[in-house]
Amino acid sequence: MRRGRFAVLVLGLAAIGAAPVLAADAPKPEAAPAPLPPDLHVPPPVLTHYYRSDANAAAEVEGAVAEAKVGGRLAILVFGADWCSDSTSLAAVLSSDFFRAYLGNRYSVTFIDVNRPTKGQGRNQDVIRKFGIEAMTGTPEVLIIGRAGKPINSIADAHGWRNAGDRPVLEIIRYFRDLKAD
Repeated sequence: MRRGRFAVLVLGLAAIGAAPVLAADAPKPEAAPAPLPPDLHVPPPVLTHYYRSDANAAAEVEGAVAEAKVGGRLAILVFGADWCSDSTSLAAVLSSDFFRAYLGNRYSVTFIDVNRPTKGQGRNQDVIRKFGIEAMTGTPEVLIIGRAGKPINSIADAHGWRNAGDRPVLEIIRYFRDLKAD
């Protein structure tokens, strides 16, 4: 019985163009790699480009608000940064095919790069101030703009997205699904 299984495995491997690995063919252990020099600098990988630093944030936000005002989709404005795991986690959900298929007819989503506002290195702070947020407490911060051109969520709620990476995806989807518009 064992021999039959082995033959099936070998024939299956041959069918996909792979050769069976025999004990004699096993790779030999390699010597440990040489240690890296202490002055080696490897830049961190760029994982996403949701929050573009070269975008005209004021114009993008103005367009999203204008669409909301004329009765189009409500505007979700996400003030975040690509270095922030909570910002990128939320951006991944809001830009997913599922979100677009399920809630894309209700919302437009705009990602605004703010860099590091709580460290004095912020960008686009003038854009968020237009909506009553004088100082960001962290990233991301989320505003939902209604048909009156004003946020329909509170400033406390806007600040409350700093844990977006810890929220289950369905909780995020339900939040936007259940949000009462003006």
